[in-house]
Amino acid sequence: MKIEEKLKVTLIILVIILISLISFGGIYLQKMKFVENIIPDYQLGMDLAGGRLITLGVDTSKNTVIYDKDGKVVEKEGEGTTKKEEPVNPEDTLTEENYDKVKEIIQKRLDLMHTADYTIRKNEKTGELYIQIPENENTDLITQYMAIKGKFTVQNENEEILLNNGHIKKAEVRYSSGATGTSVYLTIQLNKEGTQIFQDITKNYVTSTDAEGKDNSKKIKMKIDDSTLLETAFDSEVSNGMIQMSIGGVSTNNDTIDGYVQEASNIVVLLNSGELPLTYTISENRYVMSDITREMFYIPVAIIGAALLIGIVFLIVKYKKNGLLSSLALIGYTAVLLLVLRYANVMLTMEGMIAIIIAIVLNYIFTVYLLSLIKHKDSRTVAEASHVFKEALIKTLFIFIPVAITSIILCFAGWLPIYSFGMVIFWGLLLIVLYNLIITRTLVVDTKNA
Repeated sequence: MKIEEKLKVTLIILVIILISLISFGGIYLQKMKFVENIIPDYQLGMDLAGGRLITLGVDTSKNTVIYDKDGKVVEKEGEGTTKKEEPVNPEDTLTEENYDKVKEIIQKRLDLMHTADYTIRKNEKTGELYIQIPENENTDLITQYMAIKGKFTVQNENEEILLNNGHIKKAEVRYSSGATGTSVYLTIQLNKEGTQIFQDITKNYVTSTDAEGKDNSKKIKMKIDDSTLLETAFDSEVSNGMIQMSIGGVSTNNDTIDGYVQEASNIVVLLNSGELPLTYTISENRYVMSDITREMFYIPVAIIGAALLIGIVFLIVKYKKNGLLSSLALIGYTAVLLLVLRYANVMLTMEGMIAIIIAIVLNYIFTVYLLSLIKHKDSRTVAEASHVFKEALIKTLFIFIPVAITSIILCFAGWLPIYSFGMVIFWGLLLIVLYNLIITRTLVVDTKNA
């Protein structure tokens, strides 16, 4: 073998060792007072990592409402006023239809907030919802926004509602970059009816000043529940049904911009999911540990490691040098697969873990088939070994095609365990082709005359 080929093979072996150390050990850097692994953590499903159990119940509290002599709601008691205790959720609203609608809206919010793994159950009689979501840095935020009523209104100075959720077609987050920095906007596209109403609003609520130059504009308020998003008048008529409001200010700081984007995104979730027909409160919020303990998890890992070690010993004993090099390639394949799953943010469930084992076994089967074919055909030259490698890869591809198609179909499954299994198999099969074409082929074929 030429010196160039020897250097290439040596380099590949060193790369495999380096990737294996990174994948199985990590890369740790000093950050502030702590040492952190900069390699992403595995995304684990609730069956492996546990999750947050949240119970949402129909609000049974009452509000004190004050009416004047004409039956209008006022803020303070006075002459002729009447005070009543009224339930937050009137009796006639506590229907199965509303319970179903609440569940549907909360499920939509969970999807819009990219909650990858969750379960939601409903008590048919009481409307109580039992929701379990993964425990991560977004859990508290998701929990907070699940129970918000999300009533959007555009009100005039008399607090009359001019627009509401029913007039919204779609809400989005948009950006605008300029010389001074980046601005984040919340945009609301109204439906046909809302577009006409908003056009009339922009005609009537216009910016104006008095003789002294003081602002005396009639203004409207845009609110979500009791929070005011914007109070404004308009400089010109708006006929395209687009409401646009700035979130925060212009900034060049990435963390600040990310904060504005998060704030706008949270509002978008509420607007696109709709208003809850009932008011719910969180009655339970606790972490539930996985049934699979760390000790239980280590046992199959140890068994798999032992099986892999036995398989490697078999390769070395039977196929000598090619067996040793293929064993290194097999370890490298496992390391690369685990890294890809972490960087691709594949959610791993127990089914996904099984899929990892299957992917490693499939790659091992290909390796054994390749080495046995080379030995059986007594490939003595690089050209012969290269031809045998192509033959082994093509035959293996024909076997893997149905499995690959099935895995792609499973990737679109709505049930996380099936999705996790499909995603892992997809990446595993893709790497079997690419990795062996680049790494195993170089190690086994290019060392033929060494």
